[in-house]
Formats: sequence, structure tokens, C-alpha cells
Amino acid sequence: MNEFVEQFVIEGRELVAQGNDDLLGLEERPGDKDRLDGAFRALHTLKGAAGIVDFVAMARALHAAEDALSAVRSGNAPVTAPLIGLCLGCLDQVGAWIDLMQASGDIPEGADVAADDLVRRFTDLRSADAKLLPRHADPSATAAGSSTISRQLLEAQKLLLAERSPEGAAGRLGSAGRVAANVLRHQGLDTTDLESLLQTSLLAGDAALMAMAIDRILGSLAEKEPDAPGMLMAQPPDTTVRVDVERIERLVRLTGELLVAKNAVGHTARRAEEDVDPRQLAVALKNQHLLLERLVGQLQQSVFSLRVLPLHRAFQRFPRLVREMAGSVGKPALLVIEGAATEADKSIVEAIAEPILHVLRNALDHGIEDAVERRAAGKPPTATIHLRAARQGDRIEVAVEDDGRGIDVRRLRKVAQARGVASAAQLARMSDEEVVELIFAPGFSTASQVTGLSGRGVGMDVVRTAVERLGGRVSVSSRPGVGTVVRFSLPFTVMMTPVLTVEAAGQVFGVPLEAVVETVRVERTAIAAVGAAQAVVLRNRTVPIFDLGRALGAASGAPRAVANLLIVSVGGQLGGLEVDRLGDRLDVMLKAPDGLLAGVPGIDGTTLLGDGRVLVVLDLGAMFLNVQV
Repeated sequence: MNEFVEQFVIEGRELVAQGNDDLLGLEERPGDKDRLDGAFRALHTLKGAAGIVDFVAMARALHAAEDALSAVRSGNAPVTAPLIGLCLGCLDQVGAWIDLMQASGDIPEGADVAADDLVRRFTDLRSADAKLLPRHADPSATAAGSSTISRQLLEAQKLLLAERSPEGAAGRLGSAGRVAANVLRHQGLDTTDLESLLQTSLLAGDAALMAMAIDRILGSLAEKEPDAPGMLMAQPPDTTVRVDVERIERLVRLTGELLVAKNAVGHTARRAEEDVDPRQLAVALKNQHLLLERLVGQLQQSVFSLRVLPLHRAFQRFPRLVREMAGSVGKPALLVIEGAATEADKSIVEAIAEPILHVLRNALDHGIEDAVERRAAGKPPTATIHLRAARQGDRIEVAVEDDGRGIDVRRLRKVAQARGVASAAQLARMSDEEVVELIFAPGFSTASQVTGLSGRGVGMDVVRTAVERLGGRVSVSSRPGVGTVVRFSLPFTVMMTPVLTVEAAGQVFGVPLEAVVETVRVERTAIAAVGAAQAVVLRNRTVPIFDLGRALGAASGAPRAVANLLIVSVGGQLGGLEVDRLGDRLDVMLKAPDGLLAGVPGIDGTTLLGDGRVLVVLDLGAMFLNVQV
């Protein structure tokens, strides 16, 4: 990738994000001149950048969007939902082109088809023929809005072909064939095989063959389109980070201080060769070690600060996605974002987007009422979802709060029993808070039917798993008729992992400190066999036990009278890890398992100890996966 294309990719993503943000703000407040000017500038700058890299098709599409906003600025056109949707769709297409450029390093081929389609749509929008763009339509993207229209046309042809009357059969086949061929060309799909199948069905007069051809086109559209509104956020990982010059200068200063410390260690080494008093050497080494410890600590912080990004990088996509999802389920909703300037490690910012999106989907599909129900409950017809973020110590706290109907605990109990998540006796003993926790059970869903947003068996367990993989926690609270809050507590960075060392079968291992609840010593007689597993009762709760030494194949001698247990939390459940002895707390930088350890279950990563030994850090989720009581 040449330097011009590389710079275009970096700046292009920022301009697309800025344009999306300003367009959504303009839709909320059509009279906001600053938002209008901001959106216009983003499109204009993108067009100029496209010209620099000689991307003519992109420049044409952006010029059409720029003209549409220019008409609004001059007072010759109003701000409408179709206009905002089409401008957003243009930015979607630009984002897709940028993704292709990042992957290939060059201007994508075949871009003229999509550019022509966008130019035509902007022309239609400004024309007098309102039938081409009904007032209620929202042609938000070339892929999405034109998905929808093309699919409806094809489904209508299948209904036409289902008519079995011999009268007019040839006309129905011909009409369906022409519409299907036009859809192929309009969508820019490969037409060779499909048009051949269409022609064969026409010649044979076979409606079933024609329907099969249309099904294949529908399948091609499904591959081309996102699964549902709100699924447009998949992006290749951003491989660039913009760094403040002051942070670079801080690293340069630290490098100078480390060089001085290195020279001091060398001087002490030469003194050791001169038979100097060992006590003097010990004092000098101790002081130099303290200095190095301080400088390395500062170096760590400076390096981590290079990876820090504002959560705005993840949050900026959500207003657009909520807009589309709310439209798809027919529930007007407004997303209010607070604390988007809160900073976190780049890996946290990039990974947290998907769990938050899932929670937003749940809020719109399950939690928020439709406008009629909200009015009946004395609420505003438009729902409000708050997305908040804040830094608290070394953790990032994120909350998604809606003002919907809240979680129906009685219905949760019925669904949990019906689906075998818990027995009637277990549910009777559970508090409402414990019942709400059942939404994190694998595959648990209260959806009665599959929609574009939910009901596919992918539940909140996916959210919890993703967050815990980052070293975080998820909790939920709800008030009937008031709303629901889902909270995420995340580490500021995942580069540095605090672990507790343990020893088993003569080897030392690391356990992520985030998962450790407590350490206990219990009498061997308190541990009972449950089938092929073992368990202990702690504070009236049955906890499964995993014997680490036995799992490593250590020779089983006489068991100790007292067992050392590390009580850990895995997937919201408690487990006990039996070890020979406990060690120290360490901050380590994990390396992904490779070589012989690559692919071995139960290993989260490795690092080196001070004495040169390799420390294997355990993946507790994989270890306890098959331990059930």
C-alpha cells in the first residue's frame, strides 16, 4: 500500500465517522446549521481525498451527496429522512470501499456500478417523481435500502409463479424473468449463470425452474446484505493509532534515563571485578535496582498510553445502529451517550463494541415498549437509551440503561422451567435477583419468535463470555415498568495481567487474579464425591472441585488431611481449584501459547519468571467446562 492510499484509509475512516455523527445530529435537529456544515465538510473532504488517490467512482458518489446537502444549505431543499438515509448509505458504501482498499492496498474494481446506483438515487431524490422515493421509505444504504426493495420484488415474482392457471403462464414467466434479470444487473451481481438458468426456464416454460432461479438470486442478495439492521459494524481491525507528540517525548526522556541507569550497572560490574567490599556493592546494586524498577514502571505506563483510545471510537457507531434497529422493530428510540471521552486500552475499545451492541438489541427488542404501550403507561412515545462510561481507578465502568418495561421475573421463571434451565424446586428457592441472572445461561432466550434482532438462541451468555475474556464482569438490574440497566466493569488495559501463582505436582502455574474470589483450607473429609467429580459445600453452596495435581497426572500418594482451595468465579459460577500451595501475586504480560503449547486447552498464555522458568497461566473457563455437579 503506497503512502497516499495508507493516509487516505486512516483519514477516510475518521471522516466517515464524523459524517455519520453530524448526519444523525442533523436528523434530530433539522435546523442545526453546525451539524449541516459538519456533514457537508466531511463529504467534501472525502471527495477531495478520493481525487488525490484517483478514485473517480467514489468522488462521483460523494459529489452527488455533496450536491444534495448543498441544496439544503442554500434553502432549496428540506432535511428529510430519505435524504439523511441516502447520505448515510453513501457513507456506508465509502466505508466498504475503504475496507477493500485497506485489504488490497489499491482502488477496488467494479466500484462504478455502486457509484452509478448512488448517483441515480440522489438524482431521483431531487426529481419531481415522488413515487421513486416514498415519504415513508428510508433508503439508508445501497446494500440495505436497495435490499429490501429488490427482495420484495423477487418475492412478488415467486407469488406470481405460484399461480397454476395455464392461461397467461407464458406471460407470467416472461415478466418474472425480466424482473429477476433487472434485479441482477441493478445489484451488480454476477449474472452469467443465473441469467442462463432464467433463459432455460423461459424456453422450457417451467415455473418451478424459474422459482429456483429466483431463490438463487435471493441467496446471493442474502450473502451481499447484512443479516439485519444493526449488523453493519463489522470492520477490519484498525492497525493504526494516532499518538500525541508529548507521549513520544516522554518515551524519549525515559530512554535517556534508562541509558544512564544501564551505565551505572556497568560501572558497578567493573567495581565487582576490582575486589570491592561486597557490602558496598550490595548497597549500590540495591539502589540501582530501585531506580530501574521506577524507570521500568514509568516505561510501562508510557507504552500503555500509546495504545489508549477514547471510547468514542467504539460508541460513535451506535447512534446510527440504534436508528436502524429502532426503525426495523417500529419503536422510536433515542440513544444518549455520556462519557465517550473516557479512555481505555485499544484492545478494550475494539472488543467492547460487540457486547454493547447485543445489549442494545435486547433493549430494543425485549425491553422497550412500542409507542402505543408507552403512551398507555404515561411515558413519552420515544424511548431513551443511555450509554454511559467512566473511569474508576484502574477499571472502566460502562452502563446501558433503557426506560422500558423492565424484566418480567415471573415470565423468566416460567420460561426457565419450561426450557429446563432450572427445576421448579430450584426456582422456588431463588430470589428475584438470582432469577434475573438466568438470562446469562447458555442459549437462554425469552423471544417467542425469530426476528431480525433476536430469537436465534444467541443470548446474554455470549455477552458475559466476551466481557470475561477481557477480564471484566457483567451485571444486570431491573425495575418493572421503569427499565433495565446492564453494567460492564472492565480493566483499563489487558496488556498487563495480574496473576496469583500456585504450585501443583511440582510445577508453578498462574491463575488470573480477576477470577479469584478467596482462598480457603478445608478438611479432606468435607470434600465429597459426586459421581466422577468432587464438591464441597461452602456457606450453603455446593462448589465443584478441580484437583490440578491429579489433572496433571501426578502420582497419587496419601491425600493431605487439609486441602488448599482457590475459590474462583467462572461464567458467574463458583469453582474450587485444589493446589499444593499458594504463591505470590505478579503483574505479567502474557504471550499467546505457541509451539507444543499451541491449541492445548486450559492454557491462557505464558510468561517468564524472574529465575527464567516459564509460567503457564491457566484458562479457568476451559478447565471447569466439563466439571459439573
